[in-house]
Amino acid sequence: MALIPEYRDDVPRVERFNWLARFSHWGHTVTFLLCLFTGLVLFLDGVNWLAAIFGGYRGAGLVHRVSAVGMTLVIGIGMVFGFKGIIEWIKDLLRFGMNDIKFIMIFPLEFLGFPVKVPPQTRFNGGEKGNSIVTPTCVFLLVLSGYIMWFPAIFPVGLVRVSYWTHDIAMVGATCMVCMHAYLGSFHPGSGESFWGMWKGTVRADWAQHHHAIWYKETYGDKSEAE
Repeated sequence: MALIPEYRDDVPRVERFNWLARFSHWGHTVTFLLCLFTGLVLFLDGVNWLAAIFGGYRGAGLVHRVSAVGMTLVIGIGMVFGFKGIIEWIKDLLRFGMNDIKFIMIFPLEFLGFPVKVPPQTRFNGGEKGNSIVTPTCVFLLVLSGYIMWFPAIFPVGLVRVSYWTHDIAMVGATCMVCMHAYLGSFHPGSGESFWGMWKGTVRADWAQHHHAIWYKETYGDKSEAE
């Protein structure tokens, strides 16, 4: 049984994410994972085997900082060139309503693989909206606290001290969200089609109609029928 469903181009497909959204997503994924693994070298004791992958502790520290700059650039590029998309994303988050609450209530059953009836969702379902709030918040705190820790001489001592535990807490929160997102977006039964949306840009039309009925109707169907 394939973990990710086979990509099929012999069925109707609709665009889910454009190239800039995909660049931002995968650019953030790569730089975050590099920051995570090199950060674990600096965060944990007794991980010489992990440090060796990056050429030792000094090498891990260098890769960590370079990856942090890369993540900052990816975020900056996405915000500058994808400003319109960010506004649309925020508008969708603000549409949080009863259908999203219903989705969150049945989410534990869906997470465990039980068949559920998905309430009509907009472009992002209730769980994705929650992820869209928590993950960027954690990443913002990681970036901000990271630069403060990198250049402690130009910031107040108290702020530098707070940045250390802020960085650690935000790292734990972001890692949990990324792991859950990776599972639900790629390997979870029934939702793996979303992987192709972020890899190739399109998803099956029937999948989009089932998982994001409101968005599908508004974007590809009769808008007057959308909830």
